Amino acid sequence: MRENYPAQSTNVLRHIPNAITSIRIIVAAIFPFCPEQMHIGLIALGLATEFFDGFTARLFNWSSYLGQILDPVADKLFVLSVSLTWVWLGKLTVLQWLLIGLRDFGILFIFIALIALGSIRSVRSVKARMTSKITTAFQYLAFLLVLTQATQYLTPLALITALIGLVATIHYVYLLRHSLKVSSGLRN
Repeated sequence: MRENYPAQSTNVLRHIPNAITSIRIIVAAIFPFCPEQMHIGLIALGLATEFFDGFTARLFNWSSYLGQILDPVADKLFVLSVSLTWVWLGKLTVLQWLLIGLRDFGILFIFIALIALGSIRSVRSVKARMTSKITTAFQYLAFLLVLTQATQYLTPLALITALIGLVATIHYVYLLRHSLKVSSGLRN
């Protein structure tokens, strides 16, 4: 019985990246209800989970289909939760919110369309791209500007974030189109 223990342990450990991602979803859910004094800590926690879920998945080869779906959903929920809360509190304008979230709105629309088409499995073949990672970095930088009240730089940063996000969204559409063509060709 002892011989099976390491394999079982490793199998359980494979879920660590998804557990880390789940923390970001929980933080997104509670963020609007937390006092503003907690926002910096919650954003730091969100950023840490953003890094460590993917890092552990790649380092230990613990990637999973669930993680490939859960991570981008957690990203979108977190960004939308923080930014909508700050629009409500008057820390972001609606325009800044739209610019910062452009990529997330685009990807969310694509995700919903894939569900409607019954093609959600095609997401598996589309990995996070550098443009998407840069967009996420700029979103967190925008959050930092709000936290430090350096809002004079927020609109220019939001514009840059929107442009990079638009490129990321177009790139995803291109990759998904190719993926859908390949998967439909395999079914025929």
